[in-house]
Amino acid sequence: MTLPSEDRERLLAALRRVDPTQFRAQLRAVLAAHGELTGSARALGVAAPTLERWIAADPSLIAGLDFTP
Repeated sequence: MTLPSEDRERLLAALRRVDPTQFRAQLRAVLAAHGELTGSARALGVAAPTLERWIAADPSLIAGLDFTP
């Protein structure tokens, strides 16, 4: 038996509100590892448009990274 997967988008959105520094660190690690939007969104378990909005709202998420939106 497997447990239902957690809603990662909801959890990350909550982390963004309560601990923005940790939110940025987690996203930057994934963005740096994948280097592009679709793969990063898939790895994070969020919709690509959501990740796009988060990046647009906080460009520091990709500052200095080799990342293709």
